[in-house]
Amino acid sequence: MVSLKVTTKYQDKTIITDYAPCVSKIDVVTQRIDAAGKMTFVLTENQGISIREGAGVLCEVDGVGLFKGYVFKAEKTVGKKVTYTCYDQLRYLKAKASYAFTAMSVEQIIKRIADDFGLQVGILESTGYKIPSLIKDNESCLDIIFGALQETNIQTGKIFVFYDDLGKLTLKECKNLQWNKIVGDESLLSNFTYSRSLENTYNRIKFARPNKKTGRADTYVTQNSSTQNQWGVLQLYKVVDENMNEAQIDELCKAYLKYYDRVWQTLKVSKVIAYTPFRAGWFVPIQINDIYNGAIRLFLAEKVTHHLTGDTHVMDIEVKNFDEV
Repeated sequence: MVSLKVTTKYQDKTIITDYAPCVSKIDVVTQRIDAAGKMTFVLTENQGISIREGAGVLCEVDGVGLFKGYVFKAEKTVGKKVTYTCYDQLRYLKAKASYAFTAMSVEQIIKRIADDFGLQVGILESTGYKIPSLIKDNESCLDIIFGALQETNIQTGKIFVFYDDLGKLTLKECKNLQWNKIVGDESLLSNFTYSRSLENTYNRIKFARPNKKTGRADTYVTQNSSTQNQWGVLQLYKVVDENMNEAQIDELCKAYLKYYDRVWQTLKVSKVIAYTPFRAGWFVPIQINDIYNGAIRLFLAEKVTHHLTGDTHVMDIEVKNFDEV
């Protein structure tokens, strides 16, 4: 059973209304990086738009929370249907700001930014890595946090997911989040699309460090001639902190090359029988006869979309191969 509770305030009173009986469709989307959680739902409205911007929304399936956030947009079209768009707390981190962090971990950075914006914080697992220096000027807080997460991933090999867990900002290591059901040809799966791409591949890493004495940048290059012969030269250029020494830059170059010098493999599976807690950042075992010779492989969910229509609850899942992250 689905519930869709909307919380509004009227003349100092808090009113909670369950709109589930009036809803024809609900879609909830989560992504592992670069985006806030998003929910859209469609209501049949007899008298125009009844839910106002800023109203709190909680969607549950059989008592299990699926989404918690706030109404940001209402759109009415011909007829009586109104589509509402909601986002979770991460939406507020799109605000731009300037920060300078020294020897701080991602969890410390998240806590600092959350405190500045008055956002609720839940479990922030330790990454075990402190970023030597991170200076950002007029960038969105969400980009700052995800950039710090990417550097942590590159340096440690650990994959973390940052998300809003029903009203609390949360950071967890992905290896601890796994759906134990096997998705595949014989169970749960309706359709799939598999792709291989070099669009985010780099086999030449070039870093530049500002040098105040010479007035020019010192450059450092790490590359893989073998993959360059296969794919051509695919260069990533980045300006690093002027306080980094050569050993640190060399180590960072090698870490970036190891991370980016690969064929990126993605798989999209459609209309999977849903599991309510499942979201982007979880691992899921997948077995498809046409891929990896039918072997069961662990994949990391990059994007998950829950579709609820009537009594039907299914998911679309976009994943990366565990070995390819």
